[in-house]
Amino acid sequence: MSVALLTAQELLGLFELDGSGKVLYYRMDPDDEPGGSSLDMTGHNFYDEVAAFENVAEFRRFVTEFTRGPKVADSFDFDCHYEESDHPVRVLLARIRERVNRNKTKSILVHIRRGGNSNKKAEKFRGNTHDERDVDE
Repeated sequence: MSVALLTAQELLGLFELDGSGKVLYYRMDPDDEPGGSSLDMTGHNFYDEVAAFENVAEFRRFVTEFTRGPKVADSFDFDCHYEESDHPVRVLLARIRERVNRNKTKSILVHIRRGGNSNKKAEKFRGNTHDERDVDE
């Protein structure tokens, strides 16, 4: 695994990922942006180079299952395990489909927010579909 670009406190924001996990776009939450640094994550693999938590493989599995499934949006709670502590987050997922081929997923939006329930494992896609409309680009 490569050295992660972010720390536990910095991994909150919106990430657009392609099928392999490459960051196409990102916007850090304003309160959690690295102090004055203009770190460019575009083109880096989210799972191998951006996410610094120890259980990133489990996180990737949830995103991959969403990508392969039929839902256009979903959410789950997740505990990001770091060396010295756990950080509960709420993860919102949305599918971006191609305009021409509506059955083909172009990318996935992954919004990681502070929160979630630290006493629960990721609640695997409880059916919390937020909106049945596709997100067009």
